[in-house]
Amino acid sequence: MLEHKKIQGVNDFFTELNARREKGVYFYRIAGYQEEIREFIQKYYETARLSGVIIEGRIPNPDEKNLAYYNEIMGMNFQMSIGFMEASLKKWLPRMNDYQRSNVATSIYDCLDTLKKSGKNDNMLKNAYVKMMCWLYYKFERIVNQLGNNQIPKILYQGNVSNYELILLSILSTAGCDIVLLQYGGDSAYLSVDASSARSDKLEMQNQTAFPQDFSLETIKKEIVKKANRARMYGKEPEIINCTNAWCSGKFYEDILTPPSSRGTDSRFFYNCFFRMNGVEDKVTYQNELAHLNSELEKSGRKVYSARWSDYS
Repeated sequence: MLEHKKIQGVNDFFTELNARREKGVYFYRIAGYQEEIREFIQKYYETARLSGVIIEGRIPNPDEKNLAYYNEIMGMNFQMSIGFMEASLKKWLPRMNDYQRSNVATSIYDCLDTLKKSGKNDNMLKNAYVKMMCWLYYKFERIVNQLGNNQIPKILYQGNVSNYELILLSILSTAGCDIVLLQYGGDSAYLSVDASSARSDKLEMQNQTAFPQDFSLETIKKEIVKKANRARMYGKEPEIINCTNAWCSGKFYEDILTPPSSRGTDSRFFYNCFFRMNGVEDKVTYQNELAHLNSELEKSGRKVYSARWSDYS
């Protein structure tokens, strides 16, 4: 099984398992808002949509048809043993490999054992086990064969998680899945089911505020659709944008002659400058300075176009 690890930044979620600073999974809840969090949620949503599971509201309890099908395939036997659980998973979720099956069975056993120690009787444990098996089949079957892979599957949960939902999510997490919980109303509802924050970490970032009243995954979906429609109409948006003058020192000639590769390190930007000369510092030397500037630019392989104000009048 994999352990929960701390992130240094939200982009750690998108790092493959073998490239992570510490080999493990991330299980975080977000109870505050700021622009970087909004951008992260959108990126995480798109990732979970492609290789994960998105839950908007509670996971439905198994209905009569779900339970009848489970009984038909698996019967209603139950044993509090890892061996029994591994054998059951092999029949119920055949796409899982031995490693995944072992991790999930061990994690289910550990969670049920914790419930047993808290006072749950055998019938309660059996009901909890059947509920988890049905949830795995009906809600998470698409990712059970990805658990523990280098490309880690994602779960995004919007809403106030219940105790048994949190238990199942913990099982999936330690079996090899990243999880993010969106808690729009703050952290109090979560702490009512996990008072010590033992199962997940709270994301803490500077300048967090309460979530906007109208924020939801539905707004994120609408933004994604709007962006996709715009791309179809006008083409793909540029992957990098300009950073004009903000990097400059204010020394005209030195800034212009600074190679583009030395102007900044943020891959989101190309660093350019836009200067206007009003007069000259020295009437005697300015022509030589401009000639030197032109020569240095040409030697560096940069294209130069010269124009006078009269060309535009």
